[in-house]
Amino acid sequence: MKYKGTFEFFSTFLEGLTDYIPVTIPYNLTPSKRRALENHKSLRFIHSGNWWNMKNPERRTKEEILTRQIELTNEKTIGLMSKNVQPGNHDLKEEENRLKKLYKKQGDYKKFVYWLLDSSNLIKYFKKNLENADWARENNKSNSPIYCSIQVNNYESAKNWFEIASKKGHKFFCIGVSEFLKSPKFKKDGIQRLFEIALGIREVINEKSQLHYSGVASYYLIPILAYLGVSSFDGSTPVTSALAYGTIFNEKGYSQSANNLKENDKKRKKFFNASKNCECNVCKGKKVRDIVEIFSKNRNSRVIHNLAIWRNLIYEINSNRNNLGKFMEQLNMRFNSRYFRNLLMYRDEILERYGY
Repeated sequence: MKYKGTFEFFSTFLEGLTDYIPVTIPYNLTPSKRRALENHKSLRFIHSGNWWNMKNPERRTKEEILTRQIELTNEKTIGLMSKNVQPGNHDLKEEENRLKKLYKKQGDYKKFVYWLLDSSNLIKYFKKNLENADWARENNKSNSPIYCSIQVNNYESAKNWFEIASKKGHKFFCIGVSEFLKSPKFKKDGIQRLFEIALGIREVINEKSQLHYSGVASYYLIPILAYLGVSSFDGSTPVTSALAYGTIFNEKGYSQSANNLKENDKKRKKFFNASKNCECNVCKGKKVRDIVEIFSKNRNSRVIHNLAIWRNLIYEINSNRNNLGKFMEQLNMRFNSRYFRNLLMYRDEILERYGY
């Protein structure tokens, strides 16, 4: 959708397992991961850091971020994310308290959702994001481009602020999107916002410009977002699901824990109906029971398999990039998932709403 180029997915960096996988890394990388990253052979995207997870967010200055980012660059670095700012930061307690009161009647509202605010209340944050991106581009001493990151919240703000950024000379663009997907109460609205933001940004930037969505790794969302013009993604789903929950995926997007596959014949047959020909380093040439045994005992094997599933999806998207509409239909038949059908319905609603 108004994008001429290829697509990419960047996985959370994991020592020893991802030498050939494009990875995303934080600017404040630990010393041990810095050493491990020296031998990493594939592409990398360098974050500006998630302020909401930091013990001392006041230390996250644009100067400190850029200095550390540059130290981590090499010839494989596709870009550096400019410092993003959004409501909810340590200096926005007044607005946070206002929203808590607003949603008090709807239940236990523990998480403040900034993107529910009217865009008119976010202008100073949009401006600050753009100022940070301008500064980073002017002071960037590396060969890696700055990805202008603006935390917009809907179609109109996306179209307005990324047009301003484009006219100021930015050619690479980014938005952190994990916050749109965190609240179950507003999940549908959050997904639709991701769709309309992609449309708004693509409306005003060059068709060859890169647009990166940081914080989304959903196997079902990635192809639809690619259809809408998002060129690259980063996230942790294939890694954290394998390590924390023992979960593995097949190419229908169906997931199961390794223990369930080992103990339940019906679930095992359903799962491997789609993945019996998996060519990853774990599955290739092995019998199903042997594969399941490996998955149940070796957590790293689950990561390797899941990353291969994601890599195959990106390969398919690129192979079909000249006709992604038809590819969505093929995926719908392959997945046979009510959730994916709902996502396609959300997409169509957004396309109709904005006249596409």
